[in-house]
Amino acid sequence: MVFTPFTGIDNHKKSITFAAGLLTEEDIASYVWLFEHFKKAMGAEPKVIVTDQDLAMRQAIPVVFNEARHRFCMWHIMCKVGEKIGSVLSKNEIFRKKLNSVVWSSYLEPLEFENEWRAIMEEFDLVNNNWFVQMFELRIFWIPAYFRDVPMAGLLRTTSRSEGENGVFSRFTTPLSSPVQFYMQFERALDSQRHNHAKLTSDSDGNILEMKTPLLIEKHASTVYTLSIFYDIQKEICTTCFNFRVLSVREDGGILYYEIKDGSDRKFTVEHNVTEKKVICSCKMFGRIGLLCSHTFVVFKDLNFDKIPMKYVLTRWTKDASLKPIFHIDGLTFDQGAGMDERKVLLAQLWGDMQCCTSLAEEAKMDKLVEFEQVIKQQKLILMTEQADLSPTHRKNTVIESYCESSKPSEISILPPRKAKNKGSGKRMKGKKKLAIDASKKGLRKCHACDAYLENDKRHDSRNCPL
Repeated sequence: MVFTPFTGIDNHKKSITFAAGLLTEEDIASYVWLFEHFKKAMGAEPKVIVTDQDLAMRQAIPVVFNEARHRFCMWHIMCKVGEKIGSVLSKNEIFRKKLNSVVWSSYLEPLEFENEWRAIMEEFDLVNNNWFVQMFELRIFWIPAYFRDVPMAGLLRTTSRSEGENGVFSRFTTPLSSPVQFYMQFERALDSQRHNHAKLTSDSDGNILEMKTPLLIEKHASTVYTLSIFYDIQKEICTTCFNFRVLSVREDGGILYYEIKDGSDRKFTVEHNVTEKKVICSCKMFGRIGLLCSHTFVVFKDLNFDKIPMKYVLTRWTKDASLKPIFHIDGLTFDQGAGMDERKVLLAQLWGDMQCCTSLAEEAKMDKLVEFEQVIKQQKLILMTEQADLSPTHRKNTVIESYCESSKPSEISILPPRKAKNKGSGKRMKGKKKLAIDASKKGLRKCHACDAYLENDKRHDSRNCPL
C-alpha cells in the first residue's frame, strides 16, 4: 500500500505531520477519497498544496478543494531544464543566471515575469522548444509571481519538506510490516516529532536571548515569537538599522509614503495609513511568509514603536500557538492545552526530581548516599510487588480486548489488501543524465591477461585478449 502523509509547518518552522493515509491505487478516485477524508478530519481546507506534477493529483485536488491553490514543486521542474535544452545551453552560465533570477524571484509581478520569460526564450532560441512552451502555459501552478496574493505561499515552493518527512518515516518503518506493526512504527515516528517540538518549545521559553540593537521592539519580539522565528525577525531588524536608507517621505491624503533603498540598490515603497494605523509594504513579505519585513521596521523605528502591533503578529509563529483552542468538533471548541494527562505530568515531574536528587547525591556524605539508596530500593520493591500481584484483568490480552471491545475471533474475515502496482514500485526508466552519472561511478575493467584497464570501446577479457 502507498503511505501518503500530509506535511505542514509548525510554529518553529519545522515540518509536522497533520495526517496520513494508506492507498492501494494512485488514481484519481483514490486521491479524491483521501482528500475528502482529510478535509473532513481537519475541518477546513489548506491554503496551498504543493505536489509533484502527478496528473491524478492535479485532477483530484480541484474536485475536493474549492479554495486551496495547487502548486507544483519548483525544484523538480528546474531539475529537468538541462535535459530539455541540451548539454551546450545548460552549461551556459549567462542563461542559467538569467533563468534562475526570473523563476525564483519573489518580487516580480505576473506581467513582469511573462515579459522576462519571453525575452529569455527569444534570446536563447527556445521559442519552439515544446517543454519551455508547456512550462510557460503551466506558469500559474509553479511560478512565485502567481502566488503573491496567497497567505504563507512563500514558505512552500518545493516538496523538500515532504521528502524530508518521508526520510524520517523510512527510518522507523519497513515495507514488509503488517498493518499493526506499521501503526506502532508510525506512532514511534510521531512521538519523535512531538519530542522535538516539545524541546524547541522549551528552548523558546527558557533561553535568554542576546539583543543586537537597542530597540525595544526587538526585546518585544523575543517575548512573542518562538526562537527560530525570532532569529528571522532579529535579522530583519538589524538590516533595518545598518543596510537601509530612507530616500524620501511624502504625505498624500492621510497616508505617509516612505521611499526606501536597500543594500542591493532596490527601491521599495511602504505606506503608513495614519488614520487606520496600517502599514503596507510593496514587497508583500507579510502575506508571503507571515513575517514583517525590514522595510516595515523602518517605519516602526521612525514612529518610535516600542512594541510590534499585535495585528502584525501572526498567531502561528508565537510561542503559545499550539495552546490555542483550535479544534472544532460538532460546534464545540476544544482547548489543546486543557486536556493534559495528569499521570504524564506527574511522571515527568518525578523524573525531574530523580535527576535532581542524583545530582545532589554526588556531593553528599557517604552515610546520606547509602540512606538514599535504601529508600530507592525499598520503593522499587514495592512497585515490583504491586506489578506482580496484578489480576488477570490487567494482563496484555485482556487490556487489548477491552480496548477493542471484542475478544479474539475464531475466524479471520479481514484479509490483506491486494498488492497494486503503482509508480515507483517497479523498475524505473533511467534518463540519459542518470545513466551518465552511474557510468562515471563505475571503474574501468581490467584484463587479467595483459593487465590493462580498458575503455568501453576497447573492453575485452582474458578469453579474447589480442595479446
